Amino acid sequence: MNTLLRAALAGFATGCRSQSALAAYELTSTHSRPRRVAAALGAAGELVGDKLPMTPSRLSPVGLGARLLLGAVTGASLAGRDGTARVPAALIGSGAAAATSFLGVRARAMLAERFGSDLPGAFAEDGVALALAGLAVRRG
Repeated sequence: MNTLLRAALAGFATGCRSQSALAAYELTSTHSRPRRVAAALGAAGELVGDKLPMTPSRLSPVGLGARLLLGAVTGASLAGRDGTARVPAALIGSGAAAATSFLGVRARAMLAERFGSDLPGAFAEDGVALALAGLAVRRG
């Protein structure tokens, strides 16, 4: 799969769950075990924390900034692993993260209105994030 497409998929995943694609990248890398465990724990914590009522909006300056940065880092990391240019992949990862950050809020609001609860949309978004992250880091 083309590196820029993988960077976009990683960015889309990051817009849904900020740590999903970076954790998937770490888990499929040869980095140290503590680094992989830390990435997995961070992503798992976000899956739980996202459902809590006191969790701030992903569109807050800190939430959106983190998504843009993590989308860029993951895109660049994938490009580095593939031996291709990092800057274009970082820009695409960041842009894709921005797009799904905004789209995710709208989609969850629509699902919350339809189902009377935010949880169905939150769990659906978890699945989308994990699937996109898995596709982004898949080799071959």
